[in-house]
Amino acid sequence: MTGSDLDAAKLDADLLFPIEMKQIFSDFNVERPEKIGDGEAYVISALREGQPPMKFYFNEESGLLVRIVRYAESPFGRNPTQIDYGNYHDVDGAKTPFQWTIARPGGQFTIRIEQAQQNVPIDETKFARPGSTTLDQKPPSE
Repeated sequence: MTGSDLDAAKLDADLLFPIEMKQIFSDFNVERPEKIGDGEAYVISALREGQPPMKFYFNEESGLLVRIVRYAESPFGRNPTQIDYGNYHDVDGAKTPFQWTIARPGGQFTIRIEQAQQNVPIDETKFARPGSTTLDQKPPSE
């Protein structure tokens, strides 16, 4: 991964991203609303030191996040990644998108989930290395 790809992956994997935005970004600016799908969206751009700006789009009626646009530096200039969120459901009191579409210059793909649960216990064997039966086993030596 390049530095920009790694940075984007860290943001995507951060489950606390929404509540840590004030620590991640140094400056927020409200821009003109834009039409997204059938509705209008508030647009907020955010800056991080040494990174291109990111834009966040919130549906005017629901206040839910409907799009993020971020940029990664490349030898060809800034490449955009657009993530559209939709099909929100209530999951234990939290509105959760059950669909998101990720579009980049090379193509796009859509992720759909059928169900989501919070704070569900997970069997530790799910985290074991392939072929092992417990977390305490050491990997075979080479």
